[in-house]
Amino acid sequence: LQTQTQTELLNTDPLFFLSTLTAAERPVLRSSTADYSILERIGEGSFGKVLKCQNLKNNKTVAVKIIKDANGQCLF
Repeated sequence: LQTQTQTELLNTDPLFFLSTLTAAERPVLRSSTADYSILERIGEGSFGKVLKCQNLKNNKTVAVKIIKDANGQCLF
């Protein structure tokens, strides 16, 4: 990852979701607090994937970590 991306990830509060993706031109991740447009996948590791997303309420760019389930699968 680029240094700027690493810095952004380290300075971003973790977000956890209990929802699934919906079909759209740009996939949307829905949660109980906000909806996020998925811009790109920026990483993947043993515990899940990290996505670059845009909060649809305030247009802020955030990093979202999707944790793998008990079977080692992510929601998408």
